[in-house]
Amino acid sequence: MNTDRFVAHSLIGRIVVRGAIFLLIILNTQCTPVVIAQDITAADKTALEQFDRRATDYMKTIRKSPSGKPMKPSSDVSSLEKERTEARVAVQQTRANAKRGDIFAPDSTVIFKKLLKQALSGPDGAKITASLKHAEPLVPTALVVNAPFPNEHGQPMQSVPASLLQNLPKLPKGLEYRVAGKALALRDVDANIVVDYIPDALP
Repeated sequence: MNTDRFVAHSLIGRIVVRGAIFLLIILNTQCTPVVIAQDITAADKTALEQFDRRATDYMKTIRKSPSGKPMKPSSDVSSLEKERTEARVAVQQTRANAKRGDIFAPDSTVIFKKLLKQALSGPDGAKITASLKHAEPLVPTALVVNAPFPNEHGQPMQSVPASLLQNLPKLPKGLEYRVAGKALALRDVDANIVVDYIPDALP
């Protein structure tokens, strides 16, 4: 009887220890976002909420224009380029007075720079930096709001590492983040247009 009880207690002990180790592993895998979130103030959260609203409003606005029609997959390059051009013209007409800071407002620009700096100085910072250095280089053309993203002739775009993206606010479908040198750009995927950007966003 005592032997059975000892075995039972030993088994329970191993389960508890393994459970504790498993919980520690889970917590460790989540530590990076938590550490970053600790420095976000109430004002930062408000700025990010307003950024999300502006990004969403942008998509709602162009959904009312011809560019709002999703581009259909096609192997016909000329057809795709024609659709993309039509989408771009529609966006440019809808946002004729667009300027830098319309989406990345000053308050949200501050928090985006803060998030990027934290990500690059965090546990994955070295990997992110290395990934950015090995990414496809962007054609050296200045970014202009409401103008084509500088790859309209098929030049490679600098990709954004997934480990960096996970520290940035999620965007509505149809928009994406792009890195252009040290700038962080907001790109309309279908129209291939610069919606807004933050110069010198990366430290």
